[in-house]
Amino acid sequence: MAQTCPKCGYAQVEADECPRCRVIVSRYRAYLDKLGQQPAAPGPPAPPPSPGAAPPPPPVAGGIWPEGSPAGFWIRAAALVVDSFVLQAVFLPFQLLIYYPTLLAGGIGRGPDPARLIAVNAGYFVVAIAVSAGYAVWMHGKYGQTLGKIATGVKVVQVNGEPIGYGRALGRWLGLFLSTITLGIGYLMAGVRSDKRSLHDLVAGTRVMKVSRPWLEGKPAGFWMRFAALGIDWQALSLLAVPVGIVAAIVIPLSVATGRRTAGAAAVITSALFLVAFVIGYGIWMHGKWGQTLGKMALGMKVVRVDGSPLGYGGAFLRWIGSVLSALILFIGYIMAGLRSDKRALHDLVAGSRVTYIR
Repeated sequence: MAQTCPKCGYAQVEADECPRCRVIVSRYRAYLDKLGQQPAAPGPPAPPPSPGAAPPPPPVAGGIWPEGSPAGFWIRAAALVVDSFVLQAVFLPFQLLIYYPTLLAGGIGRGPDPARLIAVNAGYFVVAIAVSAGYAVWMHGKYGQTLGKIATGVKVVQVNGEPIGYGRALGRWLGLFLSTITLGIGYLMAGVRSDKRSLHDLVAGTRVMKVSRPWLEGKPAGFWMRFAALGIDWQALSLLAVPVGIVAAIVIPLSVATGRRTAGAAAVITSALFLVAFVIGYGIWMHGKWGQTLGKMALGMKVVRVDGSPLGYGGAFLRWIGSVLSALILFIGYIMAGLRSDKRALHDLVAGSRVTYIR
């Protein structure tokens, strides 16, 4: 029996997925019920697809999560990584046009004057703090979400679920200093408490909850979100570089002191090769087993075959080969994800895959 899509109003939905907007009807109705909102009014039937038009992509088994459940440490850390990218993009013009020219105004050959160095860095610190604070307080006060939290599907609310407002958002931002000066323990509390509240949440009387994004389910993931997922992955993988760096810091001085420079160089090269092999294996294994790396999990994306079936290890390996080609042609293969209507990069075309939102 045909039903009306609660999102776009399409009146000829025969299955649980709307053929026009690709939303899962039952999930979207449940989402509207939670918000107390009415579904979209029925609209005129959509015209039949023109001959030769590409059919919509098949649905993918999704990972929709319970609305309102607490968001833990790692998903909040991923949101923080995305926000750091946003702020870096904001600060970059200031750095290039004001900060560095002012710092080097005394002449590159002589180096910056010490007094100027202190003054410029102090001024930059004040500007950075003011911009970061304004961004966090305004976004949390108005929307309950920064861009990073929107990307990861989490939201800050009062303990009773109401919006936090600007005053509470300011108090929560000030609470970040307590979470920081306690050697980061205030942040780690979100990973050990059952309600996932960090120290600054306790200070401000807030909590961070998960919110579903039914309007995204089934839609192709574009360039910037995939770039953000890659950034999260690199942040996670950078933790592996710490022990490799410790090994190098120990082996190199010892090899120089004992005259065994060849052995030291071999140890460093072996560690570097292990790091490269781990990075390659991480991408192939995670995509082959789950269709997601940690970054894609955080942002609610999944890599599947064009027909919606799992990618598998063979497809994941072929996709990695394609990613090398995407990089070798001056990264144009990656940029294709921002230009094509189906958001498929060159390595997706090589592997017969696509990247889609599942929540």
